[in-house]
Amino acid sequence: MSEGGQSGVGRIYIRVGSQEIDLSGSAKEVDDAWLKIKEKGSWTANLSVIRKAREEAVEAAAQRAIQSGIPERGSAFRRLLDSCNVEKTGDVILAAIHYLRFVEKETNTPPRELKNLIALAGKWTAEEVEKWNFSLYINRMLEGGPRGNKQEPLLQYPTGMPKKNRYVVLTDAGRNHMERVSS
Repeated sequence: MSEGGQSGVGRIYIRVGSQEIDLSGSAKEVDDAWLKIKEKGSWTANLSVIRKAREEAVEAAAQRAIQSGIPERGSAFRRLLDSCNVEKTGDVILAAIHYLRFVEKETNTPPRELKNLIALAGKWTAEEVEKWNFSLYINRMLEGGPRGNKQEPLLQYPTGMPKKNRYVVLTDAGRNHMERVSS
């Protein structure tokens, strides 16, 4: 290799099921061959097969989980809301964040994931949940309290993660708030 880290030689090796793509040669030759493969449509077809197989595997796993008695995520979250008497919108959002972080061990949950979980609980329709302003609630809880009261923040950004609402976690004050609500 040259000092710049480029030798003018390229290689692409991909194996999809029983099909194998192994291209090597000059960078231009590899690039041209790759474009021909993409133009044939075989690459798109392979991606489609992979995507379909993945979807079928996820569906089969979900069906096995339901058949084995593992509670569906929406009903499990609903039981949490009902048993803790969580009703207010801000508290429901805080509970959803808590559930996804501590029960499902998720670290990256964009608002659409929170909305999906809440709608799966079945207490509100997806249309009702869609109207909730998740960013506003989360930002207020980051500032201190569900209604923007100057209290201790209920949410915070974890250390080392981007300061985006999709990564927020409950603070000690947030966990205490959830305990008070559920009493």
